[in-house]
Amino acid sequence: MKEHIYTIPVMDAFRIAAEERSCPICAMRRALEADSLSYTLGPSYMEDDTRAQTDKTGFCADHWKKLYACQNRLGLSLIMHTHVKYILGVLNDRQNAAGSPKRGVFSKPADPMCGGLREIAGGCFICSRVGRILDRYIDTMFHMWPDTPELAALADKCGGFCLAHFVAVMALGPEKLKERDWQAFRGAVIPIQRKTLENLEADLDWFIKKFDYRNADEPWGNAKDALPRALKTIGGAEAAD
Repeated sequence: MKEHIYTIPVMDAFRIAAEERSCPICAMRRALEADSLSYTLGPSYMEDDTRAQTDKTGFCADHWKKLYACQNRLGLSLIMHTHVKYILGVLNDRQNAAGSPKRGVFSKPADPMCGGLREIAGGCFICSRVGRILDRYIDTMFHMWPDTPELAALADKCGGFCLAHFVAVMALGPEKLKERDWQAFRGAVIPIQRKTLENLEADLDWFIKKFDYRNADEPWGNAKDALPRALKTIGGAEAAD
């Protein structure tokens, strides 16, 4: 398939993942998160429609932390200031409209104050943006797969997907691909995934055995980084050095 502007991010992610031996969908997500952090603290934060969204949803704890690390203190302060004003507005509206909640006969009622604030506390502008665009990228990946042999070759170099994204693509595949193409996808991806897991299991086994003093002088082979690789593949987690 000839590359188009909408296929470039998918191909780029597969190529990066092939170099890193990592999950291509994780690579897509990392790129989208970096772009979303830049977007949030770029000129967009002065646009009314973007600020209305960040005022209403705020960010999860992880993305507040990452935004702070971007060193744009003025931009983040402006975003936080109007977000706090929005929260105060919700607080005042709920308090004025609710009054004292009536108690039920058999149960205590939930305070209506919680409803408005719970939505804010559980929201994140960046998580929503990344998730929405990532879904489109995954759709594009399935659209490309039948006519882009390079994807299967790159998936082999990647070692397949992390466990969470492997489960996701296996669940989505039957509805995204024609039956013939779905069977071809399964036939390509499942052996890659199995090989990765079998190698990981063997490397973890040898990593554990190296703690036996009798194996202290034996070569590590590929086992030295087995645990960080397992954390990334199975848990989707980057191990701290």
